[in-house]
Amino acid sequence: MEALMSLLQRNNKVFRRDKTQVFFSLLSVIIVIVLYAVFLQKMQVDAIEQMTEATPGMVTMVNEWLVAGLLSMIAVSTTLAAFGIAVKDTESKATADFLTAPISRATIQFSYVLNAFVIGCIFSFIALIGCEIFIVATGGELLSFGALIKVISILLLSVLLASVFNVFLVLFVHTQNSFSTLSTIVGTALGFLCGVYVPIGVLPSFAQNLVMYFPISHTTLLLRNAFMENSISKVFDGVPASHLEAYKVNYGIVYELNGHLLSTTTSIIVILVTIVVLAILSVIIFKKKNK
Repeated sequence: MEALMSLLQRNNKVFRRDKTQVFFSLLSVIIVIVLYAVFLQKMQVDAIEQMTEATPGMVTMVNEWLVAGLLSMIAVSTTLAAFGIAVKDTESKATADFLTAPISRATIQFSYVLNAFVIGCIFSFIALIGCEIFIVATGGELLSFGALIKVISILLLSVLLASVFNVFLVLFVHTQNSFSTLSTIVGTALGFLCGVYVPIGVLPSFAQNLVMYFPISHTTLLLRNAFMENSISKVFDGVPASHLEAYKVNYGIVYELNGHLLSTTTSIIVILVTIVVLAILSVIIFKKKNK
């Protein structure tokens, strides 16, 4: 345990020392914010105004929709950036130096995973505070205590999923150049696969299915439901249920697969099963690589 904690502290210091890496881990989030400010917010507000009368709460609801997507993306991008240390250590042979001490390969590998989880949690909670300030500053309300606990629970699950997902990807990367390429691909695809760059409803059927089968998008869905529960009921008060359902489906607040709406329980099961499966596969691949 002492060796694990020492490695964790070392990895965390190395990550914080590289300011460029920290910046680029948040680049995809910055892109989303710019896109939102330029046209995403107006596009969604215009679409909602065709269903119901414009109200001050409408902008709050749309802002909450964005915030949920941002938090989901931050969990992935920051944990992936944290795994850059593992790639750097492998390429520089630092990992071999660690093995001169009485430390197992499994302990070294787990220290990277734990570091990614810690960094993901720190950035996610800082982002949550910033998002709440943004929502209040634009006329919204703070989350209730119950909703806040729900959001924090989903964030922890989201960071855990992102950590396991990224360690699985990084096991196939051996150089910093290939890691940079991987980071670029993940950062670019993430906004589409989480339904943030483009609402899921405007995508063709095969792309919609791809989003719904992508496990990380289910964390976005859960966060949207937690954030928007109150505001969406106020904005669509008195509006036909069909309009509300159409909005939820088109903007990824619920998923409709093969004509059936997926429940919250289904999304949680998808996330948990993915965590278990990827964790097992990662352990198997790691053992084969280090025989």
